[in-house]
Amino acid sequence: MTPVSLPRLFRFSLLAGLGLVGLALGQGPKSAEPESPGAAGADASWAGKGLIVPVTTDDLDDAHRFRDLLDLLGKAQADGVKGVVFEINVRGGASLEAHQRLLEEMPRLPLTAHSFVNPSALGAGSLMALGTGAIYMAPASIIGGSGVVIDSEESEEAQRRKLAQELSVLKARARSLATVKGHNPVVAEAFIDSDLEARIGDEILSPKGEILTLTADEAVRPVGGKPVLAKAIVATAEDVFRAEGIDAPIVRVSPRDFASQRNRARLSPSVKAGKAAQTAPAEPGGVEGASGERRALFGKRDQISYAGKIIRIPIGEEDLATGQARFDFMDRTLKKAQLEGAEAVIFDMDTPGGYAWYTKGLLLNSLQGITVPTITFVNTRAESAGAIIAIGTDAIYMRPAATIGSALVVAGGGVEMPESLEDKVTQMAIAAVRNMAELKGHHPDVAEAFVTQEKEVKIDGVVVHEAGHVLNLNTIDATRQIGGRPVLAKGVADSIEDIVTQEGLTGEVIEAQAYGMEAFAHWIQKISFVLIILGLAGAYMEMQSPGFGVPGIVSLLAFGLFFFGNYLAGNLAGYELAVMLVVGLILIGIEIFLLPGTVIPALVGGVMVLVAIGMAMVDRVDFTYAWKGLPGADRWGEILGEAALTVTLGFFGSIVLLLAAMRFLPQTRAGGWMILKQAVPTGASIPVETGVGEAERHSYVGLTGEAATDLRPAGKGRFGGLWLDIISDGEFIDKGTPLRVIKHEGSRVVVVRAGEGG
Repeated sequence: MTPVSLPRLFRFSLLAGLGLVGLALGQGPKSAEPESPGAAGADASWAGKGLIVPVTTDDLDDAHRFRDLLDLLGKAQADGVKGVVFEINVRGGASLEAHQRLLEEMPRLPLTAHSFVNPSALGAGSLMALGTGAIYMAPASIIGGSGVVIDSEESEEAQRRKLAQELSVLKARARSLATVKGHNPVVAEAFIDSDLEARIGDEILSPKGEILTLTADEAVRPVGGKPVLAKAIVATAEDVFRAEGIDAPIVRVSPRDFASQRNRARLSPSVKAGKAAQTAPAEPGGVEGASGERRALFGKRDQISYAGKIIRIPIGEEDLATGQARFDFMDRTLKKAQLEGAEAVIFDMDTPGGYAWYTKGLLLNSLQGITVPTITFVNTRAESAGAIIAIGTDAIYMRPAATIGSALVVAGGGVEMPESLEDKVTQMAIAAVRNMAELKGHHPDVAEAFVTQEKEVKIDGVVVHEAGHVLNLNTIDATRQIGGRPVLAKGVADSIEDIVTQEGLTGEVIEAQAYGMEAFAHWIQKISFVLIILGLAGAYMEMQSPGFGVPGIVSLLAFGLFFFGNYLAGNLAGYELAVMLVVGLILIGIEIFLLPGTVIPALVGGVMVLVAIGMAMVDRVDFTYAWKGLPGADRWGEILGEAALTVTLGFFGSIVLLLAAMRFLPQTRAGGWMILKQAVPTGASIPVETGVGEAERHSYVGLTGEAATDLRPAGKGRFGGLWLDIISDGEFIDKGTPLRVIKHEGSRVVVVRAGEGG
C-alpha cells in the first residue's frame, strides 16, 4: 500500500457522499397508509333477507341480461333469502325468443317468487308474472297483451304459418306454467292468442279477436269465488312482503347492478387487494418509526398524502394527445389514490380526445383495478378518448349543455386504415368498452355505439340511437331516465363542488399535481444513460488518477443530477439507494488501492453500483403495486426492463468513453492537466546527469524504474529512491513492470515500458 492510497480513497468516498446530499432537499414525512375497503355487492350475503328485483323489458328481451337475472336468482337461492319479489315494468314488444326463454325457465326457478306489477307487465312481462306464486298490482297498473314479435324476411304466408306453429307451442307452455303456479290457464292462453274467447264461467273476459289485457281492478276482481289473476292491489313492493307475511330486511338489486358488481369482483380482486393493503407495509421492506409512520426502504416520502381526500385530475384540450407522459401521470395518480386511501377521484374533463391506444391501457389497467370511487365530470366535452375514459369510471355527471361520445377509432394524421385493420381495431375497442361498461354499471350498448357506427341502442323498447352513425349524447339525452335508470350520466352538475354534494363526499378537494420540477425531472429521465456514462467513467478515471480533478467533478455532477432528477420524477431514488451507490464505489476503490487482484470487493461493489443506479430509475408506485400484487400492477419485466436497458447502455457507453480517453487524452496538454492535477511531491530528488544547463537539472526524462502500482493509465512509480505520480503512454501497465520516463512537462511524467522507443 502506497503512502497516499488511503487519503485518496477517503477523498473519493467523501466526494461521492457529498454529491448525494442534495437528495435530502424537500423530503418530508409520509403519513400512514389507510386501510383499503373491500368489495361489496355481488360478494355480500343475502341470507335471511327479502330481495326486490326490478325487471324491465331489456332484462327479458336481451339474452345476456336474462342470464344475469337467472344468476342473481341462483345466488339468492344459495344464500337462503326469505323471499323474492319481481317488480315488473315491461312495456311489451318482446321477441319470440324472449317468450320462449321465459316459458322454459320460469318453471325451473330455484325459489318461490312473487310479482309486483308496477306499472305494466305487458308482453313477456305477463308471462313472467304468471311464473310466480302470487301476483300483486300497483294502482292503475295493467297486465297482459303478450303479443309476439317475429323478425323474418320470409313471405307473409310463411310468416303466418310460422306464427301459428309457435303460438300453439307458446299457449301450451303458458297453460302449463299457469297451472303449476296456481293461476287460471284460460287467462294465460288469452294473453297470447287473439283468436280465443276468454271466458270464466259465464263471464267473458275478452272477446274473440282481442288479446287479453287486464287493469289492476279487473285483475283482482273475484269471478267464481277467486280473483281473475292478481291477489291484491298494493302501493309498493315492500307491501308485498307484508301481505305475504315475510318479515325480513329488504335488499333491492337489479340484474344490471348484480352483473356489474359480480364482474367487478371477478375481474378486480378488490377484496384480496383490500386485505393486502391492510396487512402489507406502506412500502416494500419499509421501516416503522417511533411515531408509527412508515418510511420507504427504497423511495422518497411524499409531501402530500391522498388519504381521505377527493383527487381532481384535470383533462384539458391537449392532455390526451401529447403522448404517453400524461397517461403515465394519470396512471400514477390513480395508483397513489388507491394505495393511500383517497375518498374519490374526479376527472374534470373538457377534451376533444386523443390517443386510443394509451386510453385503452388506462382503461384496462388502472381504472379496472381501482376500488376508490371514480367520477367523470363532463365539463364540457368528453369526446373520443375522453368518452372512453368516462365509461371506465363509476359515475358520470354532465355540465348543462355538455356532450359525450364520438369515440370512433381513426388512424393518426388523417390516414385511412385498411378495411381489415379498421375492423380489427374496432372490434378490440368494442370488447374493451363493453367490458368496462359492464364492470362499472353503464349500459354496454351505449358504450359500443360510442366506438362503432353499426350499433342500434334500444333500452326497454325505446330506441335511443339508430345504427348508421356514431353516438354522441348531450346532457339531456345522457341523463334521460328510461326504465328507472339514466341512459348514461348519473346527473347534472355545475361544478366539482356540486358533485361532491350530490355524492355525499366529505373530503378535501385537491388537484393532482405532478411532482415538483416535472419538466426538469422528465428531461433528466431522457438523458439518464448519458449521465450514467459520465458518472461511471468519471468515477473510474478519478480513482485511477492522483489528486482531485475534472473527472471527479464530472462524476459528481452526473450522479447528482441523475439521482436528484429521478427522485423528483417519483422514482425509487432515495437515501438508501444513494448509500448503496457510495458503498459500492468504496468497495471498488478497495479493490483498486488496497487489495488489487482480490476480485470479490470489485465484483460486489460493481453489482451494488449497477443495482443502485438501475433501481433509482424504477417508478416507485409501479414497484409498490407489483410488490403487493395489487390489481392493475404491471409485470416485473415491464417495470424493470427499461431501467435495465438504460443501465446496460450506460455501462458499455462508459467503457467506450474510457477507451477513447486512454487513447486520445494523454496526447493533449489539456488531457494531461485534467488527469494529473496534483503536483509532483516536493523535496529531495535525484538529479539526472544529462550534461545540460541548470534549468534542465530536474528533468526526469531518461529515468528508469518500475511501476509501484498498476497504471490504468495513471498510478505510482519508484525510480531508485524517488516516488513519482506517473501516467503511461496510452496503455495499461501492470505493477512491477520496468519503466522509463520519456516525457516530463511540469507535473506530468509520462512513461513507457523499459526497452520501448519514444
